[in-house]
Amino acid sequence: MSSKSFTILKIGGGALALAGSAMAGAYFADRLPVAFDAAPSLAGSAPAATIAAPVVKGGSLADMVAAVEPSVVQIQVKPDEGFQPAGLDSDDLGQLFGWPEAREAPQQGGLGSGFIVDAKGIVVTNNHVVGNARTVTVQLSDGRELAGRVLGRDPKTDLAVIQIEGRDFKAVAWGDSDRARVGDSVFAVGSPFGLGKTVTSGIVSARGREIGAGPYDDFLQVDAAINSGNSGGPLFDASGRVIGVNTAIFSPSGGNVGIGFAIPAEMVRRVAQQIVEQGHVSRGRIGVALQAITPNIARAVDAPDTRGALIAQVDPDGSAAASVRPGDIVRRFNGKAIEAPRDLARMVADAKAGSRLPMSVLREGRSVELTVTIGGEKMA
Repeated sequence: MSSKSFTILKIGGGALALAGSAMAGAYFADRLPVAFDAAPSLAGSAPAATIAAPVVKGGSLADMVAAVEPSVVQIQVKPDEGFQPAGLDSDDLGQLFGWPEAREAPQQGGLGSGFIVDAKGIVVTNNHVVGNARTVTVQLSDGRELAGRVLGRDPKTDLAVIQIEGRDFKAVAWGDSDRARVGDSVFAVGSPFGLGKTVTSGIVSARGREIGAGPYDDFLQVDAAINSGNSGGPLFDASGRVIGVNTAIFSPSGGNVGIGFAIPAEMVRRVAQQIVEQGHVSRGRIGVALQAITPNIARAVDAPDTRGALIAQVDPDGSAAASVRPGDIVRRFNGKAIEAPRDLARMVADAKAGSRLPMSVLREGRSVELTVTIGGEKMA
């Protein structure tokens, strides 16, 4: 993508920018088991206080919006709470996914959206909305402002979880993002530019988008209007269930042009569950560097096609060092097909440290069955 004279939000150069953390006037899989005891559960069936959205009547979303609005919140991060927006490490990506909030008005703090996922006061939002703050202010749909404590953040997926104190909060119902199809109707609720509750609608435009935001990119692309301040807000399906977290837009101007990106709900649930249970996200790793397979590479290694993940390097101290070799092409992992390197990266990350899992590779044109041990990685 070009980075000429486009405004950059993380939602421009034909650039991407994150949709939230708007500052006043500035631009902005296996499911985990339910094992919380007194702690809230984000997996499995929704809690009793979860909203049951009505069916759309006469083509209007009004009843459905009224049902889900109590679960959507506005998140404010004030200067005295130590706000520093989360950024990207790479200089090149910093040019592409810059943070105009940080450059233009850091003294004004951050502003974004979020939503309640458990009646006990668990709120999900974007990591770039809360930045490095430990406490935030959460404004409910009825106007109440409550202090929120940041339970944990995951920069690699740009997610964060907040705890607010109180009782009988209305939680969203989770949808199945894995079943979302291109063309499905969706609607977003959030606080663009700090204007308060705003609803926009559209369709799923594409699936599996990689935008360079992190190693586990798997965004839903939507055309529902998303702007600065919408970051962290929910993306609902046609039945009023959350299938994503609105996070970024592609924009040449800084405003919505109909290309937005949401983190799929299945990823959100896994990450949020771990943050609530552990305060951090633990991921599996095997100690290899991966590379996409081009037609030239496929011919050179006698592969039948470009499917799979090429192992470019092996960490001699990694857990897979005894099993794999540079040049191996991973075609299946734990019984599932690998189409591209990102598939293997996500599957390994979701695997439990210490487990031994089957992996099929092409090695010098021959199929080889291996067993790899999953190592551990902790992300605070």
